[in-house]
Amino acid sequence: MQATEERAGPAITPRWIWPVLLLGSAVMLYWAWFVIGFLTEPSAVGRVWVVLVMSSAYSAGSAVVGVISAVGLMRGERWGRTMAGIAASAMTLTGVGAIAGIPAVIGLWSSRNSSRN
Repeated sequence: MQATEERAGPAITPRWIWPVLLLGSAVMLYWAWFVIGFLTEPSAVGRVWVVLVMSSAYSAGSAVVGVISAVGLMRGERWGRTMAGIAASAMTLTGVGAIAGIPAVIGLWSSRNSSRN
């Protein structure tokens, strides 16, 4: 059997990823609340208003997915790892969420072919 054909078994997700996702979710919820505060500004009309609403909705949505994936990882569910990848990627697309998203993506990616924690 060649080295490229070997399978190490299911990937083991590092234990530190779910707390990072929870922290990132908290930051994303705060960011969504912060952005919503600008909706009352006089300049928040038309396209600017739409961008603010979409940004806050995206931030809140990625926070919800982050919490769900963290719960899945804590419980050892198979879907938790996939959801964690989605949440970490979504968090990475924002400036604030990248603080938690980038380490989570790296941890998930590096543990794909690893059989240890």
